[in-house]
Amino acid sequence: MNKQIAFNKAYFVPAIILFLIEVCIALFIKDSFIRPYGGDFLVVIFIYYLLKSFWTASPLKAGLVVLIFSFTIEFL
Repeated sequence: MNKQIAFNKAYFVPAIILFLIEVCIALFIKDSFIRPYGGDFLVVIFIYYLLKSFWTASPLKAGLVVLIFSFTIEFL
């Protein structure tokens, strides 16, 4: 039986680091480039790492899920 949900520390650690970077950007950066564009760029990578931390899907499948989710958020 193939487990679809399993914890992966190798993806979770970068997710935590990216989350902390995002918090620092939100609290300390007040410009018109890094916060809106750099933050959005990093949050997509954060979502990918967070998803891969708990889901054993292939990188392509996880990437497509994150891409579709990100596009949906941007279009809304």
